[in-house]
Amino acid sequence: MHQLAQGADTLILDHHLLRCKEGLSWLGRLASQMDQRVVCAADFIGHSRCLLEARRKRLHDEMLVPTGWHKAYACGETNTQGYR
Repeated sequence: MHQLAQGADTLILDHHLLRCKEGLSWLGRLASQMDQRVVCAADFIGHSRCLLEARRKRLHDEMLVPTGWHKAYACGETNTQGYR
């Protein structure tokens, strides 16, 4: 990772690396070892972190998607309004 960061003022790491809460700890440890700024995308744009991937199972249990919803969405017959 140190080689990847060389030559960059800011290294933005996200998505797959932050699919679990342990990923945040890893990112923090890496950032403390680097001379460059190391952040996740949310930090970079000034938004709060929202680890949806880490909460996927719980979200799937809490926000049930009705049968046929994906097809209806693809056809423009429904939207994501109820999931915001």
